[in-house]
Amino acid sequence: MKRFFCVVSALALVGAASAGEWHIETVDSDGDVGNFSSLALDTSGYPHISYYDSRNFELKYAHWDGASWQIETVDSAPFAGIGTSLVLDSFNYPHISYHDELNEDLKYAFWNGYEWQIVTVDSASEVGSSNSLALDGSNNPHISYQNSLYQDLKYAYWNGAEWQIKTVDSYGWVGESTSLALDDLDYPHISYYDYRPNYDLKYARWDGAEWQIETVDSYDRVGTGTSLALDSSDRPHISYYDRTNCALKYTDWDGAEWQIETVDTNLGDYGGFTSLVFDSSDYPHISYQDDLNEDLKYARWDGDAWQIETVDSAGRIRWHSSITLDSLDYPHISYFDDYPSRDLKYAWYGDDTAVEDAELYAETRAEGVLVSWTITGDIPVSLRVLRSVDDNEPEDISSALPGSAIHWLDTGIESGVEYRYWLEVVCEDGTTPRFGPVEATWPGPDSDRFTLYAPYPCPVTDRVTLSFYLPEDTRNVELSLYDLSGRLVTSSISLSTTPGRHEITYDTSDLLPGVYLASLTTDTGTLTRRLVITR
Repeated sequence: MKRFFCVVSALALVGAASAGEWHIETVDSDGDVGNFSSLALDTSGYPHISYYDSRNFELKYAHWDGASWQIETVDSAPFAGIGTSLVLDSFNYPHISYHDELNEDLKYAFWNGYEWQIVTVDSASEVGSSNSLALDGSNNPHISYQNSLYQDLKYAYWNGAEWQIKTVDSYGWVGESTSLALDDLDYPHISYYDYRPNYDLKYARWDGAEWQIETVDSYDRVGTGTSLALDSSDRPHISYYDRTNCALKYTDWDGAEWQIETVDTNLGDYGGFTSLVFDSSDYPHISYQDDLNEDLKYARWDGDAWQIETVDSAGRIRWHSSITLDSLDYPHISYFDDYPSRDLKYAWYGDDTAVEDAELYAETRAEGVLVSWTITGDIPVSLRVLRSVDDNEPEDISSALPGSAIHWLDTGIESGVEYRYWLEVVCEDGTTPRFGPVEATWPGPDSDRFTLYAPYPCPVTDRVTLSFYLPEDTRNVELSLYDLSGRLVTSSISLSTTPGRHEITYDTSDLLPGVYLASLTTDTGTLTRRLVITR
C-alpha cells in the first residue's frame, strides 16, 4: 500500500476532474476478522484500526508503518473486543474502549510507548456492548456506553486519579448505538437510540452542571447506528438509520432547532452503523452500508447537495464501517467484508502521483546542525526546513529549497539550546505536508564541555548512533540504554578514552517501539538523552 501526502491534481471529491479514485485493500484475512472496526489517522496520515477477531474471540489492532501493515492482538481474553472504539492521543499512541462479553465488562486499552495497558472500567453486569471513546485535552479517556442489564446510558471518564462513572439516561431501554464527542470545554455530547418504548433518536449533553436530554427524531423506529460529530462551533450533528423507511438520515442543530433530512433511501432492513466526520469546511461525510445491495456507500455534502457513491460492491459489505478524513479532506474508511472473505478491509481516496513519505535526521557538526532527509515517491516542487525552540511555533529558516535537495546546514543557532526541526514539502497543488520533528543541541564550534549529543537518527528504526564529547582523559565511561521504567535494555559499554568527540552505534532492531533513555556516565557526572524507536 502506498501512502499519499501530496496530490498533484485536484480530486473529483472537491469538485474538479482528476485521476483520483478509491483504493481498496485487505488489511487482515486471518479468519473471521474485521467486525466492529474503528479507524483513526496519525499525524503522518497513516491509518490505525481496532477490530474484533470473531474466530479467535479477541481484540486486534492494525496500523500502517509506512511499508506494511503491522497487526497484533491487544486482548486475548475470550470474547474481548466487541464494539471497539479507537482514538489516537497527541503522541499518536492508540487508545481503545471495548466490551468483554465473557465477563460482561467495559474495558479500556492504551499503548504507553512500549506495551499495552488494559484496565476494566465498569464491571456492573452487562456493560459496554455499545460504547464510544473520546480523549480530552489532557489525553484522558471518556467513554459513553450502554448498561444492557438495567437498560441505561452510562458515561465514564478518567479524572487523572480514578474512573468516574455516571448514569446519563435511565428512562426506558436506552443507550444503544451510542456515539460520544467532547466540545472545546471537554464537555460530553452523546447521541443514542431509545429502543423501548419510543424507538427514538435521543441526544444528551453536559452543560457544566447537569445533563440536558432531548428527543431529536421520534418518527417510528429511528436512531439506530448513530454517529455524532461536533462542528467548529461545537454544534452537534448526527447521522443515523430510519428502519421504518430503510433510509439514511442526518440532523444538525442550527442554534434554534434540529434540522432533519433524508440522505439516502432504499437501503434494506439493516442499513445502519453509520459513521460521520466533518471536513475543514464543516461539511459532513458519512460512510454506511446498503444492506439491500450489500455495498459500502459514502455520502458527502458539497455545499449544495448530497453526493453519494458506492465504494465497494465486491462481496457482502456489512457492519460497522468507520470513516475519517486526511489533511486534504479525502476520506478513509475501514469496514468488514462479511461474505465471502470475512476480512478487514480499508478504502481510501487519492491519486497515485504523490510524495509517499519522508525520513528526517539532524546531526551536530562544528559549523552547525546538518538537517538531512530522504523522500520516498515523487520529487516535490520545493522544500522548507522549519525550526522551533521549546513548544514555540516552528519558523521557516531555509526559505524555498529545490525539491531535489537532501540536506541543509543550520548555522544561525546558539550552543547548548535544544532545537526541533521539521521538513515541509511543497506540492504542485499547493498543499504542504510536514514531517518531523527531530531534535538536536549544538555544543558550539569549540566546545570543551562534557556533552551527550542528540541521538541520530531520531526517531530510530533499526540502528542509532550516540555521540558524546569528553573534555579530558576519562577512564570510566559507561553508555547504556534504558526503558522508561529504568530497566537496562542493552549491555552497558564501559571504556577508557581520550578527549574529544566519540560515537557508538547500537542495534535496536530487537527493541519494541517506544520511548527510551540513553545515559552517559563518567567520573564527572551523568547525562541523559531521550530517543524514540519506531517501526
